Amino acid sequence: MILVFSDSTIIDQEWIPKIQFGDQITIVHNIEEYIASTEPNKIACTTHRLHVDWYTDHPAYKGFEDKINALSAASKYVFTFESELHNYHWRLFDACHHDNVYWVVPGQINDSPINNNIVFWGDWFKTTASTYKELPNKLNEILPYAVKPKYFDALLGSPKPHRDFIANSVRENNLEDKVIMTYGGKWNDNEFYARDYFIWEPGTEIVEFQPGTAGPCKYYGVWTGLSRIIPIQVFNDTAYSIIAETDHDNTLSFFSEKTAKPMIARRLFVAFSGYKFLHNLHQVGFHTFDGIIDESYDLEIDDTRRYAMAFEQVKYLCSQPQEEIYAKIQDIVEHNFSVVMNTDWTAYGAAIISDVLARPTPAV
Repeated sequence: MILVFSDSTIIDQEWIPKIQFGDQITIVHNIEEYIASTEPNKIACTTHRLHVDWYTDHPAYKGFEDKINALSAASKYVFTFESELHNYHWRLFDACHHDNVYWVVPGQINDSPINNNIVFWGDWFKTTASTYKELPNKLNEILPYAVKPKYFDALLGSPKPHRDFIANSVRENNLEDKVIMTYGGKWNDNEFYARDYFIWEPGTEIVEFQPGTAGPCKYYGVWTGLSRIIPIQVFNDTAYSIIAETDHDNTLSFFSEKTAKPMIARRLFVAFSGYKFLHNLHQVGFHTFDGIIDESYDLEIDDTRRYAMAFEQVKYLCSQPQEEIYAKIQDIVEHNFSVVMNTDWTAYGAAIISDVLARPTPAV
């Protein structure tokens, strides 16, 4: 028998049924009861909003490092489930680094021993795709292979260094007539920060106030997040996408809806993110466009040089006949569409967890 600690209904309902524990399990929701148990086989599953861990005075997050360390000492394995991944997570990783602690996150870690303890969970692929599984007719409105009046969308969101580079480069290279670009507006808790430039997709209904684009809404009656709605109007006016991901840190890759949407829409993209972003997409089953464009930018560690190399590909594509590029990318974009839409991303992560559980007990 295996004693399993869970502190989340998502773990209970979504993850535990898909993990192969190798024996019968008993689920415990009380952490004190779990830690005090003398059962020799114990697995802990816990959730934590890592992206707000830096709010150290927030009572919900105080003591989380102690919690993970205590669970590590009492368990064969600990799995922490998180739907975001940012560079400030390193403080938590460093404080809770044990061989038996695994982080289930929507991204990859670069060139570090901690990447052996990363389990990929395509949460943003799953949640973005789920909207269009409920609304398949909306996908039929997207015209991936039609020649467009413009070349790129650059829906950049709130200010960040990699987005500054893109916006400045579009202007400096006189590409405003070839790019649909939106940018600006710092976060404001009292109003929608993107209100002056956000391009609203028809069918979107805001049901409660939200300061940012990650909040809930209805899209043709389906509950989703505002940022997960594919900008069909914009995509049907532009041939390709500039991805300016949430993070641009060189130690990790976080794959959000910003990456999922162009793949669901069957589009070529140029990524402005961290080192090995494309490499890490390949690791989880996606294809990108090297040979059609020069993707050597992905392995450039210097941010400015990487962005400049990536923008050269934007310039190149703006000079090429769209129909010729479409013919070259079709197999790639159809593959990516199939992967993002047809993969059970929870089962993908659960299979990795199941493999970990089948290993010999690590030293704690």
